[in-house]
Amino acid sequence: MKKIFLPILLSLAVISCKKENTDDTLADLIAKKDVKGLQAYRDQQQKRVDSINALIENVDQNLSTFGVNQTQGFVSILPLELTNFAHYIELQGNVTTDQDVAVQPQMPGTLTLYVRQGQYVGAGQVIGRVADGGLADQLKQAQIQVSAVNAQLQQVKSASELAKITYEKQASLWKQKIGSEIQFLQAKTNYESSVKQVSAVQSQVAATQKAADAVAATLSKTAIRAPFSGVIDEVMQQTGQVVSPGMPIVKLINLTAMRVEAKVPETYLSNVKAGTSVIVDFPMLKKTINSRVRLTSNFINPANRTFTIQVPIANQGGIIKPNLLAKVKIEDYFNPNAIVVPSQYIYEDAAYKAFVFVAKNVNGNQGVAKKVFITKGEKSENSIEIKSGLNKGDILITDGSKTLVDGQKIKIQ
Repeated sequence: MKKIFLPILLSLAVISCKKENTDDTLADLIAKKDVKGLQAYRDQQQKRVDSINALIENVDQNLSTFGVNQTQGFVSILPLELTNFAHYIELQGNVTTDQDVAVQPQMPGTLTLYVRQGQYVGAGQVIGRVADGGLADQLKQAQIQVSAVNAQLQQVKSASELAKITYEKQASLWKQKIGSEIQFLQAKTNYESSVKQVSAVQSQVAATQKAADAVAATLSKTAIRAPFSGVIDEVMQQTGQVVSPGMPIVKLINLTAMRVEAKVPETYLSNVKAGTSVIVDFPMLKKTINSRVRLTSNFINPANRTFTIQVPIANQGGIIKPNLLAKVKIEDYFNPNAIVVPSQYIYEDAAYKAFVFVAKNVNGNQGVAKKVFITKGEKSENSIEIKSGLNKGDILITDGSKTLVDGQKIKIQ
């Protein structure tokens, strides 16, 4: 009996000493906040675990050879079904807006501003004016002149109508040899003269109106209007300041017409196009939006071999701001009939061949573990598409599968 238990006791003593040393080493690394040391320590411990698992697998295989059935503790299972599987490209994007401008005056002059920072304005709304320099008075005078010339035109038109009627009557009488030729010729001359006078006054009206319109157009330029609906994000000039064309007055932003731009590696050029599904995540806002690619650029940046995409986003409440960082997940692959397995239940042997364990000969809560080699497809987050090796209806062993060996009996919980 001593020969049997002495090696075990010695082994336990050695393991106990190693455990104490291991605990001391781990505590020391944690105290020093040695990240690289902790990573190396973890890799070392993982190798020990793998070595022990390999040893246990070898022992179990020999026990099975000797006719001893090893029964695993409780394991969990997952019946496999065909399901949708999507693969995503994950990129970093930046929020921008289709409408973000610095509004400028068209005329020089002293500014009167009608809006404040944070105020919402509608498209075409007058947000400020520059002093007109007497243009309003000029317009009034021009409009008075237009009215006067129009009144004159009405007078000459009336006179022309009367001359026309007189001429037509004299012409009719003259055909009947009634009246004198002089009367007919005089009526004709008066009518022709009135027509010319109407034409001249009409030209005068057009010229006067054109002059008035020019003054009105110049005066309209003194009004500073919002080119679109939005929010006054910044006020750059105040009332009383002298401004000129090209000088920004306010910054106007439309927070409803927002988009995310991201740069996509050219390797995905054939998979990413207008209409491709996109998930946009805003970590700072803890908000996720589903959208689609609206536009892809027709240019590959030679510096980084990428092309730019635009993704429109809804911005209810205006909480998404320009230049906000976003995580963009672009769907570049989709399989509507895929076998999908959680990645933590996929293992590799010494030859780096991927395998899983499935439950066979299931009877009640009893079954047998079978090692099945698989071909992996695309990966999405914590799941992997299985191209071959598994089928619909197979029973995947999940929790408890890591220490199994091929042919081992299992209990299913």
